[in-house]
Amino acid sequence: MSESHERTTPPSIFNQPSALPRPINDRERIMDIIERHFAAENSHDVAATLATYTEDVVWDDVGHPACPVHGKRAVAEIYEGIMDGIPDLHLESVVRFVCADHVVDESIATGHVRGSFIGIEGGGAPIRFRILHVFDIRDGLISREQAWFDTAGVARQLESHARGAADPISQ
Repeated sequence: MSESHERTTPPSIFNQPSALPRPINDRERIMDIIERHFAAENSHDVAATLATYTEDVVWDDVGHPACPVHGKRAVAEIYEGIMDGIPDLHLESVVRFVCADHVVDESIATGHVRGSFIGIEGGGAPIRFRILHVFDIRDGLISREQAWFDTAGVARQLESHARGAADPISQ
């Protein structure tokens, strides 16, 4: 009698899915928190925006005289001021990339300044400007946000509106 011997190969560790969790700073998770952040901003939901930050967040609008600010309470006050000044603010990402635990986002911001923005009363002025954000991510949340935009360009748009010039959004 002959015995049949099948040769079996033990499973290779290189061909098996990892039992280890993926690192917290992987690209998909980082992009998810940034997407949730911008969705909350565009919904004008300050509480949902704050939920994307760490408790000790550093928020820095480089052109804002009160910045940088530290902690969610201080950030909430800034956001409430922005939303009061531009109640229809909308940000549309142009390009976004991740590098380790950092995100860079260039967006186009649009809206109508109903209150004061950058220290200038808007009188309903339509505005459109590019804004650059740099985010640091820690433990799946935003731990630092810096923003740069052309404040002089925004001031020109507000002053142009006050003089009755053309709408910068439709140009």
